[in-house]
Amino acid sequence: MQRSTLKMNRYSRLLSLAISFLTTSLLFTLQAQDVMKVQNGASITVQNGADMIVLGGITLDNGSSLVNNGSITLKQNGASGAANWTDNSATGYNHGTGKLVLNGNGGHYISSPNTFERIEVDASGHVTLGSNVQSNKWYLSNGKVNTSSFAAIALASSQLAVEAAAGNSNFANSWFNGNLRRYINPALVNNYVFPVGDATKSNRVVMDNLTANPLNNLTYIDASFGPKPGNDVGLVAAENGQGYVSVNNGGVWYLTPDVSPGSGTYDLQLYFNGFTGINDNSFGILRRPNASSSATDWSIPAGSNLPANNQPGRIVSSGFARRNGIGGFSQFGIANLSGPLPVTLLSFDARRLTKMNVVVNWETVTEINNKGFEVERRLDGEAGFTRIGFTPTKAIAGNSSSRIDYSYADANGFAGVSYYRLKQVDIDNRFTYTHIKAVKGMGETQVSVMLYPNPNYGQFTIRLDGVNRAYDAVITDMGGKTVRQLRLTNTSSVNITGLSAGTYIIRIPDVFGEGQAFTEKVLVVK
Repeated sequence: MQRSTLKMNRYSRLLSLAISFLTTSLLFTLQAQDVMKVQNGASITVQNGADMIVLGGITLDNGSSLVNNGSITLKQNGASGAANWTDNSATGYNHGTGKLVLNGNGGHYISSPNTFERIEVDASGHVTLGSNVQSNKWYLSNGKVNTSSFAAIALASSQLAVEAAAGNSNFANSWFNGNLRRYINPALVNNYVFPVGDATKSNRVVMDNLTANPLNNLTYIDASFGPKPGNDVGLVAAENGQGYVSVNNGGVWYLTPDVSPGSGTYDLQLYFNGFTGINDNSFGILRRPNASSSATDWSIPAGSNLPANNQPGRIVSSGFARRNGIGGFSQFGIANLSGPLPVTLLSFDARRLTKMNVVVNWETVTEINNKGFEVERRLDGEAGFTRIGFTPTKAIAGNSSSRIDYSYADANGFAGVSYYRLKQVDIDNRFTYTHIKAVKGMGETQVSVMLYPNPNYGQFTIRLDGVNRAYDAVITDMGGKTVRQLRLTNTSSVNITGLSAGTYIIRIPDVFGEGQAFTEKVLVVK
């Protein structure tokens, strides 16, 4: 038998024990009040089939060794006390083919440069890492694993190298709060789960459909989940004819490989546990660089696509968002689409009736779940639109398939140019903007300018009413640099698809009379 030395810290007494578990049924319990210390030069071997339960923690001095081919379970001795694993080895080694079970009723702390075969987390409290901790398999039953700045590492590339116990459905009771590294083999394993989350819930990631077009070069993936940095100002991404209006504040995911793949794709599922404001067929996964907090960086992964409407990954009941055919890694978020306009407008117009009064008229031919219309106005020189009134829907319960007329009178005596638009609001408070109509004060012919759609994909229409000649116009970027010069007649189609996504300014000088220009922002999305 091998010679071992164990130290009981509380009582400062040394025990020299020869420990060798030879049978398959032996259960050995050490009631270490605070910690069982294996000193320099000592060795412990737990043989195959043997179980060692330590009521307290284990500390391994540098130069000691512990070979575990059976099972070691750490518990607190009573309601309190340590149940930690502290390994001070200077040179790493493999602890054997057995398992370490963290089964205390309080917190566990684990720090080790060595390799475990299997770590089972079945704690009523939590587990905190004091170093990177690597194991060929992690088996999660209960209690979250707080990694802090370190990582839990699953070395085996099998699908079940990170596995949930039967009572831990969807990793709801045990997950990694922090960083999880998984070694992968995309050519042979089709699906990997990364049960990451935050301090209160699991928001796992699934990489799926890996073997169809395997990613090459990479060896492992680091995954984590956290709060969304920044806000949605400047978000310009769009897909399938719809613009994205916001990225959900529930959080974002980070997927980082050891090296960027040279080829290959995967399908991604992000589970939105605890998220709000997600509606069927109105969300999708976007990406941006890991270090970015700018909304302008959100984009659609090149070559990827969304599942069809009403399929898993597009409906709330599936519990996740899905995007297929992704070829790279980054920060990922779940973005909300603007959705198709639930109200079909037959017309929208704004006209000055008197020096002090502008009337806004519009007609609808269909309405679905419509709450009503906010009327917004921007005076020339103002930075943005302001709500000036609200007109509730005339449709019964917000639904109609018949023509309905609306009108709003604005006491507006502004002598310059006034810009009007409608903000159509659904019953569930989602909203969509109409096109913009501009009018000016009295004293000139009744000229109006309408620009639509806005935002757009680089193609939009400008309609000039009440004019009898062509006008020159200019489009500039936000820095004032001219990017397009136009010649406009009554109705003109404008194509600027060659420009990058972003915000531009269109200006039509003298269209409302000498010195009176139409000026408006144009948002180009891709």
